[in-house]
Amino acid sequence: MPRLSDNVSLVLMTSIALGTLGGVILTSGARKVAPHERARPEAESAWAGPSRHCLAGSSYRMLGCGRAHLWQAFAALGTLASLASASQWVVETNSFRIREPASAAGDYDAAIGDFGVPLYGGTLVGQVVYVQGNAKGCSLFEKRLPATELPTILLVDRGDCYFIEKAYNAEKAGAKAIIVTDYKDERLLTMAAPEDRPEIAKLKDDITIPTALVQLSVGQKLKDALAGGGKANVVVELDWKESVLHDSERVDWELWTSTNDGCGSSCDRQSIFKVQMRDAAVELQKNGYTTFAPHFMLRKCSYDKDSAECRNNCIHHGRYCAVDSISETYSSKFKPRQVVEENKRQLCVFQEAEQAQAAGLDAAAIETCMADSAEDKDHPLLEADNKAQGDDSWSMTGKKILLLPTVVINGNQYRGRLDVPAVTRALCAGFSETTEPSVCLAGGLEVNECLGESHGCWARGNTSACVDTFRGYLCQCPDGWRGDGVDCQDIDECAEGTASCDQICINEPGSYSCKCREGFQLFGGHAKMGVCFPMDRCRESNGGCEQTCNSQNGEALCSCKDGLRLAKDDKACEDIDECAEGSAKCEHGCRNLDPRTTGLPYVCTCPDGLAMDPADQYRCIKQDAFYAALGAAGGPGGKVGAGTIVGITLAAALIAAAVGLAVHKLRMRHVMQSEIRSIMSQYMPLEGNNLDDALLPGSSPRIKSSAALAKQPSAPPATEEC
Repeated sequence: MPRLSDNVSLVLMTSIALGTLGGVILTSGARKVAPHERARPEAESAWAGPSRHCLAGSSYRMLGCGRAHLWQAFAALGTLASLASASQWVVETNSFRIREPASAAGDYDAAIGDFGVPLYGGTLVGQVVYVQGNAKGCSLFEKRLPATELPTILLVDRGDCYFIEKAYNAEKAGAKAIIVTDYKDERLLTMAAPEDRPEIAKLKDDITIPTALVQLSVGQKLKDALAGGGKANVVVELDWKESVLHDSERVDWELWTSTNDGCGSSCDRQSIFKVQMRDAAVELQKNGYTTFAPHFMLRKCSYDKDSAECRNNCIHHGRYCAVDSISETYSSKFKPRQVVEENKRQLCVFQEAEQAQAAGLDAAAIETCMADSAEDKDHPLLEADNKAQGDDSWSMTGKKILLLPTVVINGNQYRGRLDVPAVTRALCAGFSETTEPSVCLAGGLEVNECLGESHGCWARGNTSACVDTFRGYLCQCPDGWRGDGVDCQDIDECAEGTASCDQICINEPGSYSCKCREGFQLFGGHAKMGVCFPMDRCRESNGGCEQTCNSQNGEALCSCKDGLRLAKDDKACEDIDECAEGSAKCEHGCRNLDPRTTGLPYVCTCPDGLAMDPADQYRCIKQDAFYAALGAAGGPGGKVGAGTIVGITLAAALIAAAVGLAVHKLRMRHVMQSEIRSIMSQYMPLEGNNLDDALLPGSSPRIKSSAALAKQPSAPPATEEC
C-alpha cells in the first residue's frame, strides 16, 4: 500500500481510482462531494475523483479500482483529496441568462457537462419546462414534453441517478437542452459519466443536446418563476460564445491522450476519434488555420523507484508512469510501462515529423530521441508533458489536466462529446471574427443569422452589410462600398482610379466593369482586372477587303496590288490610270490597262518607224536597231528576210523529226520485248513470269543462251521405270 508520506499526487490518483465507482462529480472548490448521483448518505464524506475511466493503472489494482468495498477504506482520505482536486480541476462554463420573466431576469454561469454537445460559439434561447412528476428526470418520461413556441429546455433536480441518465431521458422526451439545478449551495462542478459503469457510460454516445449545471439559488429562481402563476413563460438563454478564447486568426489545440487501446469504452472513443478526426485536422493545419500538439498524461511513481510497482508501470526509474488502467482482457498482453514507452515513441515521431517536414522521417533520429528508458535521468519530451499537464501545487489558479482524453483549445479545456462535429465546432469557436475557415460556416455547425434578415445593418436590394460569423454576425460594408456597416456609400472605382480596366471603365453599384473598343476582346473585367486583346479582323471575310488584309491594333487595314488603289470605302480596289495621271514612265505613247485582268497596269507604245526597246519597255528605238537587237537583218520595208525565215523553219522541222524518231524506236523496242516474253513463256518456265534481261533483245545471243540454260532447273523424271 502507498504511504501517506508520499507526495499528494498519489492521494489524488488514489481518489481518482475510487472515483470510478461513481466518478461523475468534478469540483471547482474545496468541498466534499457525493460519490455519485445516487442517494448514498453513508458515502457523502468521500470524494468522487474526476475520471472518464479508471486512471489509477495497474499500480492500484490491489486497491480494487472501482469496487464498492473501498469506500470505507478511503473515507478518511476524502476531505484531503477534495481539497487537492479543488484547485486543480477546471470547471468550464458558459453564460446562462434568464430573459423572462423580468422579475427573475439576470446573468449567471452554468457548468458545461462532459457529455452531450455544447453549442460552442453559439447560443440557444428556449422555454423552460419542469415536470413535477419526474422532477429529477431519473426515469423515462411517459409522454413527450409539452410543446412550446421556443425550443424546450428541461429543468431537473440533482440527485437519485447519474447526470448522464437525466440527460438521456430528457433528450428522449424531446428536450433541446437540459439544466440540472444543484441540491446544495456550493461552487459549480462538472458533470461527467461514470466510466466504472460501462452500461451507463455508453449513453454518452446517444446524447446530442447541451447539458448545464446551475447553482441552487439560480435553480430556485427558475422554479419560483414557473410556480408564480399566470401565463408568463420562463425564457432562458444558454450562451457559449465566450466559452473558448477567440482572439486570433489561428487556433492552437492539444489532445491529451494515451496509446493504450485496452482500457475500455474511453479508449475505444479515443481510437475512433483519432481516426475520424485525422483528415480534418491535417487539412486545417496544412492551410494554416490551426496548430496541433499531442500530449500524453503521466504521473510519477509514489513507491520506491526499484520496487516492482515502479518497474512494472514506469520508465526512467519511476519518473514517468502510466495513468490509465489496462483491462483484464489485455493485461496479459502488455504492461503499463510499455504504454508509456509507446507514448514516448509517438512524441519522438511527432517531433521528427515537425522538424523533417517534406524530407521524410529519420528512423535513426527517432531512436536517438527515444534514448534508453532504463536510464536514471529525465527525458526532455516526457518532462515537458509532465509540466504542461500541471504541477502539484494546489493553487487556485492551477489548471491540471485530469481527464483522459482531454482536448484543449486556446487554453480552454473542451467539455462534451468526443466526436468530430462537436470538436470541430469548438475549434471554430476559437477563431476571431471573420477569420474562421469556410468549413466553420457550414450549415451543420452554425446558423446563418444574416439569412433573410439584416439585423439593422445597411441593405440595398439583395446586397447587405450583414456578415455571418461563427458566433453571430457583424455589420461590415461589402466590397465596393465604404462606411460603418450601418450606412454604406458606393465607391466609384473608375473616378478614383482604383479600377483595373485596360480601355473603358464603367462604374456600377458596389462594383465596376470593363469594356473594350471595337476590334478588341475583353478578358476579365467585372470587378477585377480587364485586359483587351486585339482581334484578328482579317479572319472573317478577309476583313471586307477586296485584296490584301492586314489586322493591326484591332482594325482591318486593306491594301491593293500595283496599279490599283483603295476606293473611298477603304475596302474595294480601283484601277489607277497611270497614263492620264502622268505617272507612267513611257517615253512616247501610253495605253492604260486594268492589272486585275491583264496583269499589267499599262503598256507603252511607239510611233511609226520606231519599235519598243527589248531591253527597256518604256523606251522606243528605231526598227533597224530593234532587228539588230534580235540578231536578224531587216529586209526591205523593214521586213525580216526570206532566208532567215526559211532557216528558222528548217531547223524547227529537223528538231521535230529527231524527237519523233527517238520516240518511235523506244515504243518498238517495248513491243518486241513483250512479244519475245510471250513466246518464250510457252517453251520454258519463267520464274514469276519474269525474263532475265540477258534474254531480251539487245544482249549477246551467246549470253542469252548460256544465261537461259544456267537458270533452267533440272526437272525430275515424270515417271519411274525401275
